[in-house]
Amino acid sequence: MPLQLRILAIILAVSFFFYTIHLVRKDKAEIRHMLKWLVLALVILFGALFPEVGSEVAHFFGIQTLTALSLFILVSILLIIVLKYQMSLISAEKQIKNLVQEISLLKKNVEEVEDKNDSKQ
Repeated sequence: MPLQLRILAIILAVSFFFYTIHLVRKDKAEIRHMLKWLVLALVILFGALFPEVGSEVAHFFGIQTLTALSLFILVSILLIIVLKYQMSLISAEKQIKNLVQEISLLKKNVEEVEDKNDSKQ
């Protein structure tokens, strides 16, 4: 890995790490959601500091370059994260639908009680 690329990867990893910490401290994100991004930043930093390890792992799996291995792993991780968030979104949509139905039923019951009270008076 060229020195310029290593320096750029280190700068980006450290910047990304501190930006995620900044988001948590400013209460714009929860630590449980940002933990995976912090770990990813540390992995990128480790890969930039020790590219030989990544190259050996790539060759072990029969991949020619560290870049191809990195791209494959990052895309795989992002797909898993997107799938997880999609499942959370589906769950939230179901909960919202159930809450709207419950509120509608409660509103109907309140209106019926009010109508009975109005008719008695």
